[in-house]
Amino acid sequence: MNPDFAIILNFKLKNAQEIDMDFLVKTARNIGVRAIAADRLENELQIPCAKYSINLVTIATGEDLATTNIIETLVQNRKVGKASIINIAVNSDGSFSAATKEMLEQINSWMHIFGHAFNESTPCNLTVDGNSFILQNRHMPYQNYIYVQKSFPQKIKVNGLTQEPNRIEMIENRTPLTFSYQNGSLIINLETATSSNFPWQIIRVQQHRPEDDIKETKF
Repeated sequence: MNPDFAIILNFKLKNAQEIDMDFLVKTARNIGVRAIAADRLENELQIPCAKYSINLVTIATGEDLATTNIIETLVQNRKVGKASIINIAVNSDGSFSAATKEMLEQINSWMHIFGHAFNESTPCNLTVDGNSFILQNRHMPYQNYIYVQKSFPQKIKVNGLTQEPNRIEMIENRTPLTFSYQNGSLIINLETATSSNFPWQIIRVQQHRPEDDIKETKF
């Protein structure tokens, strides 16, 4: 399974009679999901999947989740490098229940802000004190993502960096954060960080990049 598939919507179609396949795949695309699965009619999903650049995968089972636990589940699964496979029941007329719509809207709101970092996060050797944790961008290893809960502390400590970062910011609103670095220990000041309605936020740590060593060419 492609590790970039952080979320897989597993459409349950056995009770559905009138199914708009384009609508289902577009729903996944619109909330930042990169892969879907279904318990039947996979062939009919291939054309809309190609249209919206969504991968159609085969899985055994998924989780029944709700608005109350969806973001927490997404984050905890990603912490250990696991995809969240979410069962999406489709009604007989091809629609979603009110509860499913609410859950998908919450996923959409969170992924709209954090989706890029979330999809490309992978476990790494760095550590963070407290209840937070840190992951790495699998495609750009000089970027790290610190996942912090809503009630975050005034300061957090990251261990294991070999160089002082170039920039640190809250991804939501792109608020820059002050920090200090000494002997492999990074202290990030969160006193000026803005609060959020989301149960989890993500901090981007921009480390030293290879292109930072390229000197300017003057003509």
